[in-house]
Amino acid sequence: MAELFNAINSMDGPPPPVRMTAEIARRDLLGPSPRATLFVAELGGAVVGFATGNTLYDSARAADCVFLNDLYVAPEARRRGAGRALVAALAAEARRRGAVCLWWGVDLPDVEASRFYDSLGAGDEGGFTGRILVGPAFDALADTAETG
Repeated sequence: MAELFNAINSMDGPPPPVRMTAEIARRDLLGPSPRATLFVAELGGAVVGFATGNTLYDSARAADCVFLNDLYVAPEARRRGAGRALVAALAAEARRRGAVCLWWGVDLPDVEASRFYDSLGAGDEGGFTGRILVGPAFDALADTAETG
């Protein structure tokens, strides 16, 4: 499981600042208070993919939605239904919790992922790009709120 996380987190550049380990996966995703919903896909008894999601509030719909954080299927297991099954499981869980949609970003220019999402019936929100505040900039901004 940890290796699949490391694979997705290393796809588009250098490895992430923290390598996933089995211990971190157990602590953060499989323990008594999971930090995200996790679904795994197995083929032939081996874990070949996963999806993680978190509930958030969507003010445009005045309802909860689930953000699809990560979706990964090992290259040798693709085009066998695992990705579709993972997204379907997350959608069903989201609906069970009262959420009205799934929402996610796509790394550009990930054509393979975009085609897959199109095949699910997902629409393009248009005019959207992801942004992240992390590291010293994150700390500096948080410090301004804490110090007045």
